[in-house]
Amino acid sequence: MEANHYIANYFYSRGGHLLRLEAYHKEYNNLAKYNSITPKYDSQYDNNGSGKVKGFDLFYKNSSTIKNLQYWISYSYTDSKRNEANYPTTVTPPYVYKHSFYIVGKYWLSSLRSQLSLTNSFVSGRNYNDPNQTVFMNGHTKGYNSLSMSWSFLYSQQKIIHFSVSNVLGASPIYGYQYADRPNSQGIYDRRPIVPTAKRFVFLGYFWTISKNEKDNQLDNL
Repeated sequence: MEANHYIANYFYSRGGHLLRLEAYHKEYNNLAKYNSITPKYDSQYDNNGSGKVKGFDLFYKNSSTIKNLQYWISYSYTDSKRNEANYPTTVTPPYVYKHSFYIVGKYWLSSLRSQLSLTNSFVSGRNYNDPNQTVFMNGHTKGYNSLSMSWSFLYSQQKIIHFSVSNVLGASPIYGYQYADRPNSQGIYDRRPIVPTAKRFVFLGYFWTISKNEKDNQLDNL
């Protein structure tokens, strides 16, 4: 298989402001294809697949305008078309989000020796193939929004107690659908949604940085 990537980026940093822009065009040739629903040992394979991806990423971070507050915004646009696996034609694959948008804010409370963090993310829906339709990969899930939060307590310069909760508002995204191998008595393929195994994820951890520099810790990474 072969991949050719063409990337242009711009980076600016000054006075607590950081801006990064990146645009790209990617071409894929000789991608693997097979003639069965799933790849098997007796499937017929070839390298007649191909694909193209174009898009851009935007990232902006501000850590100086408001004291003790840093925030950043990121956005990605991805337009991907591939003819691979068992696809009969060139389509957008089911694992690609066309749009993704993130806002992250962190605020340091010096009186409490604590850092509060909020992350809000939005991603657009993904394609999926519905065997009940005549057009391949014609289904499309809804986009969803997710809000997460965390609290980090600086117990000492190199020891941190960290607590976080993902998907605070309880969003229920559907990533796609799993269809039955055979149609029912009405000639319709039954399906079930592919959803997260848990609606929320709660984490409580203790981070201890061991370093010759006694001021090092993991606060910026939490």
